[in-house]
Amino acid sequence: MRFTEIPYIKYRGVKVSNVSYRSVLNTVSEMIKRKEKSYICLTDVSNLIVATKNSDLRTAINESLLSLADGMPLVWYAWMAGCKEIERISGAALMKRLILDMHDYKHFLLGDTEETIQKVIAEANKLSPNILMTGHSPPFKEFDDQDNRCMIEKVKAAKPDIIWVCFGGVKQERWMKKHFASLDSGIMIGVGAAFRFFIGEIVTPPESIQKLGLQWLFRLSQAFVRDPIQCVKLVHERHIMSSKLEYLVRLPLEVARARHRIRQNRWQ
Repeated sequence: MRFTEIPYIKYRGVKVSNVSYRSVLNTVSEMIKRKEKSYICLTDVSNLIVATKNSDLRTAINESLLSLADGMPLVWYAWMAGCKEIERISGAALMKRLILDMHDYKHFLLGDTEETIQKVIAEANKLSPNILMTGHSPPFKEFDDQDNRCMIEKVKAAKPDIIWVCFGGVKQERWMKKHFASLDSGIMIGVGAAFRFFIGEIVTPPESIQKLGLQWLFRLSQAFVRDPIQCVKLVHERHIMSSKLEYLVRLPLEVARARHRIRQNRWQ
């Protein structure tokens, strides 16, 4: 199965897959049965806006098997443009659901600390006692060739079906694009901070907040309470506020353009 076979829409040239969770489950299962390899991106507004200006990130997202809408604003855009199947799928929710639905498969955790990895494995065992899950914590720095070789070797040795990649937005998408072909098989899924959500270290926003598309604000407020300086640095580095504003300002025009393309049977 090629990524071009899966329906999607684009926002300023960046792919967002028109899929539900059930479609994701079926696609991942089918790829694993065929012993194929690929990667999946979780795309939120911040990453989307960066990708409209960064060709490396845009290519990484567009060449992924799936680019899932991680946030209601992208779902609203797709709905207004005419997509019917799309659902919001966060990294943490996707991890939990796939672990439950694919407990007979091998899972590998790549990223974060060794302590966090062990906590994720313990939590996963509560959901499914017989789950096969291992992991590796790479160094917290820009990866060099030796780091990359080490990670790929550890993944290949474990022979996982699903590799959960937790490097943070932008970094993980480009890393998966560059290295997924080195695997023998398996699906990489870039899930950002999902490991910390999964173990409850980061609080999941109430459902009402998520439906309003304000989970980013909930997370930001909690991060500010924990470490104001680091929070401000994160907002600046990831262009969190400016990307949200830019997205909202351009939304009406982009919806109109998307509808026009769809009327002409050109979803891209």
